Amino acid sequence: MASYSPLRMHDLDHQPEDGEDDILLAGKHVTSEHRTMDHPSKRPAWAALGLQVIAFICACALYSIASASVSRKREVQGLRQPNQFPGMELLGDPQQKQKAPKVFFPSAIVRVNKALPDRVYPSDSHVMLSDSDSMFFQWHLGRSRFTSCYIDSIVPTVEDGLAANKSYTSSGSITEIQIWNVTTPVEGITSLSWNTRPQRIALMGTVAFLPEKEKIEQLGLEDGWQSQLATRFSCGKEASVVTVEVACDSCRIEFEQLFSIPPLAFDLMEIG
Repeated sequence: MASYSPLRMHDLDHQPEDGEDDILLAGKHVTSEHRTMDHPSKRPAWAALGLQVIAFICACALYSIASASVSRKREVQGLRQPNQFPGMELLGDPQQKQKAPKVFFPSAIVRVNKALPDRVYPSDSHVMLSDSDSMFFQWHLGRSRFTSCYIDSIVPTVEDGLAANKSYTSSGSITEIQIWNVTTPVEGITSLSWNTRPQRIALMGTVAFLPEKEKIEQLGLEDGWQSQLATRFSCGKEASVVTVEVACDSCRIEFEQLFSIPPLAFDLMEIG
């Protein structure tokens, strides 16, 4: 059974026995060894601090080199410049001539009535042809690679017209619609009366107010018939204004000429 010994109080008069002195000396020796080992433990801390200082100095040096290379003036000659307008090269030169003939919608469509010679009609989309009604059409043309033009009627089939909510009425001799070359007013055409209408110069020819298939069948036209039209004339060499009168004898035609597809119109077309 374990027994406990009372603690000894430190007594200056107490003299340790031989065994106790050995124990105390041994304790002092251990303490001394522990303190002498504290010095090597400080070396890694100093080494880490030194490495940090070296890394800081290297970082400052690299920053100075990089700043100098960025601020140095560079030669841009020979470098490829970015395109600020990608795809514009596909459009070509704005002055480049078109590759296909154009169809021109008139800039003015004006009716005059012989039975009401003083009545002034403004330019609008309503087309009326009869023994007493004539129509004046005007086109503004620019320069073009195509130097021939012609004037003709464009009439859709009944089915195509109804699908686009377009219709017309016609009766009488609709295969001989007259196209007249007339004087062109300097101020242009915005409104006319029978008394102020442009004067006829010469009959250019006649056209048929029919869908193309019926026109070819009834008139016996062949391929390339457009180039044989009597209403063909020179154009495209310079900008010009073309004004014509459309009239008929013993016929009646009425429709709205609108800028939409399919066309139902008297139009001016370019040809090669």
